[in-house]
Amino acid sequence: MFSVTSIILAFFSGILGTFIGGTQTFICTGFIGIIVSILAGTGVDTAFINDTVLNTLFLPCIIFNGAGFATAYASKHHDIRGVETSRSLAFTNDAKVLLTGALAGVLGYVIYAFENYYHFSVDTGAVSVILVGVLGRLLYNKEQTYNAKNVDFLKNAGFGFWSYQIIFGIAVSAVMGYFAKETGLYTIGFSISAFSLIFALIDPAFPATHHTTLIAGYAIMQTGQIATAIIFGLLAHLLGLVFGMIFNTDCGTHVDPPAVAIATFSFILFTFF
Repeated sequence: MFSVTSIILAFFSGILGTFIGGTQTFICTGFIGIIVSILAGTGVDTAFINDTVLNTLFLPCIIFNGAGFATAYASKHHDIRGVETSRSLAFTNDAKVLLTGALAGVLGYVIYAFENYYHFSVDTGAVSVILVGVLGRLLYNKEQTYNAKNVDFLKNAGFGFWSYQIIFGIAVSAVMGYFAKETGLYTIGFSISAFSLIFALIDPAFPATHHTTLIAGYAIMQTGQIATAIIFGLLAHLLGLVFGMIFNTDCGTHVDPPAVAIATFSFILFTFF
C-alpha cells in the first residue's frame, strides 16, 4: 500500500544503504528476519519490527536498491566499480551519492507497492530489484554488458562443474524444503541464507543461496511437496548461477542474479500451482 510515511522511510533507507553497503544491508535483513521468526515463535508481538524495520527500512528492494544504484552512480565519479556492492560509499563524501541512493530507495518502493496494489503473481521485491538494477546498468555502466569469457566457459564446462552445481543445489533445496514443510516458516531459509553472506565478506567465493532457499520455501508453500521444492530450488540455483556468470561477473554494474531466479520461479509457482 502506498503511503507518505513509507515513501519517507524509503528515502532515508536508500541513504542508509549507501553508507552501510549493499551486501551488508542484506546481511542485516537476514539477521532481522531470523530474530522476527524467533520472537514470533515465542509469542512476542513482532508487528512493528516486521512491518516497519524488516519490510520497510531493511526491505532489499528499498535499502539494497539504494546501495546498488548509488554504487553504480559512484563508479562514474569515484574510485569504485559499479559491481562492488559490498563496499560502503561513505568514502565518497558526496551528497549526490547519498541522494542517488535515496531516490533509488523510493523508486524501489514505488515499484514494489505498485505490484502489490495490483496483486502481481510474483515475488514483487525481486522484480523491483531487477528493474532498478537494469536501470543502473543502462545509465552508469562503464564496462562490458555481458561476460563473453563466461559464455564460452559455460558452453564447455564439463561433468565435474555441473555435477557439483547440481548436487549443491539439491542439497540446499532439500534441507530448506524439509525445514519449511516441518515448521511452516516458508521464508526462514531466505533469512538464514541472507545472514550467511557475512562469510562472503571474508571469502568472496562464498555462494549466495537465498534464491535457492526462498524458491524451495515457496514451492512447499504452494504444493507441500519436498520433491517440488528440490526441483524448483535446483532450477533457481542454476538460473542464478548462469545469469550471474554471464550478466554480472566482471560487468560494470550489479544486476542481481538471485532476484532474477526468484522472480522467474516465484511467477511460475504463484501462477500455476
